[in-house]
Amino acid sequence: MLAHRLNDIHCSYLINHKKILMKSLPNSVERTYDEPALFGIHRLKSRIVNQISHEFRTPLTSIIGFAEVLEEDVQIDEKQRMEYASYIRNEGLRLTKLINDLIGLDSLEQGQVDLQFKESDIQETIQYALTLVTELAQSKFIDIATELPNEPVLIKFDCERIAQVLYQLLHNAVKFTKPGGLVNLKLEVTGKHVVISILDNGPGIPSKDILSLFKRFGKLYCPGEQTNCYGVGLAIVKHIVDQHNGDITVQSRVGEGSIFTVRIPILS
Repeated sequence: MLAHRLNDIHCSYLINHKKILMKSLPNSVERTYDEPALFGIHRLKSRIVNQISHEFRTPLTSIIGFAEVLEEDVQIDEKQRMEYASYIRNEGLRLTKLINDLIGLDSLEQGQVDLQFKESDIQETIQYALTLVTELAQSKFIDIATELPNEPVLIKFDCERIAQVLYQLLHNAVKFTKPGGLVNLKLEVTGKHVVISILDNGPGIPSKDILSLFKRFGKLYCPGEQTNCYGVGLAIVKHIVDQHNGDITVQSRVGEGSIFTVRIPILS
């Protein structure tokens, strides 16, 4: 079922690009595909498949490796057995998240997700997103400081989707910040917008990677990893913010940290 769903995602690119190539041709003209353009589309599809394979390979290798140990080595103690089982579970959850992100991004790109706008206090959504990263932050002894207004900040937005945006940005900030580091979240109202800034004192992002951050499987150098990291989380973030008529920017300096800033109009 997963294979069929991923194939649908890839095929949607081919179908949409073919429609674009055919759209403006008059009926009297024999409609033929632009071969160089189609070659480019096939290269894009191959790149996506390669990147998906890269993302799947690491957790699958871990799952298979630990499963083989559990199957073959009867001498390991119960504590080690539970540790290996935990690795398998965590890698399985990682795969599940990647699959859900891929399907979610595809739905957003195809316009299949209807946002549910309602007037709410965005501070409640911020607090909810913070609870989702508390455990990870505590495990790394990272403090998350907040600068929030004393009064409610009422705007019209989709609570669930903006919570998804904030969780992704906070999770990334905590994930890439070294143990004992600091993450800061600031909310302010400027004119007709609310501005949410998430700052970390992590490794920072090379300037050459910033432009690709919000693309599907944008490449990002990850300290401590043998290869570059790929993902779709920030591409989803960008789509959701765009659907709120907002924008997201990033400022970063290698060795000092990053600031991700989301601006959302008070009346979307």
